[in-house]
Amino acid sequence: MTSGMMKINKIIIILLWPAIAILFSSVAVADNKQLEDILDRLSSAQKISATFTEIRTYSLLSDKIKLSGQLEYIAPDTLIKKTTQPEAEYLKVTGDTLTIKKIEGEEQQLLLSNYPLIEIFVEAYRGVLSGNLRKLEKYYDIELVDALSSGQQENKLKWVIKLTPTDEEALEYIQTIIVDGVGETINKVTTLESGGDKTVLIIKNPVTKK
Repeated sequence: MTSGMMKINKIIIILLWPAIAILFSSVAVADNKQLEDILDRLSSAQKISATFTEIRTYSLLSDKIKLSGQLEYIAPDTLIKKTTQPEAEYLKVTGDTLTIKKIEGEEQQLLLSNYPLIEIFVEAYRGVLSGNLRKLEKYYDIELVDALSSGQQENKLKWVIKLTPTDEEALEYIQTIIVDGVGETINKVTTLESGGDKTVLIIKNPVTKK
């Protein structure tokens, strides 16, 4: 490329840069507004009950592990996960307290504030379910990856939100969490771990009370 052509290209870039910057700024504002609208719809739920299927894939194992059971969310900060298959397990998070019950009936309670990595993971679920953008921003970079009109449900968006931990230690374990939904319903949560493991939580038959 001649020096003359390089100068022309530089001039074009200088002239166009303000327009390009405004364009990208407008897109970012639109995405943020759309993200806020999605989370606002999610925040209207006072109670959600659903069944779930969870598929865990491990990088060092050929077989997948499949779990199933019931999920329950009660606003503003209670999340209950009852696994019934292949073994019974009960998890409940309320406020700062995580309660774990195994099939043997043994119960254990943990304070999330003492286990930052568990807290970061739990807040991905609670933050999205409650539509709490500030809480999510405390732990994650948030990106609205996709938002398209759903042909199956009129006036409802099919959306995908990507959560990337901001904590460096958390990034050693969790690469990203991807949440798929339609309108005010979450359909799937995919957790990609830094070591190559993956967990897909499929949420089915949700019943929402407002």
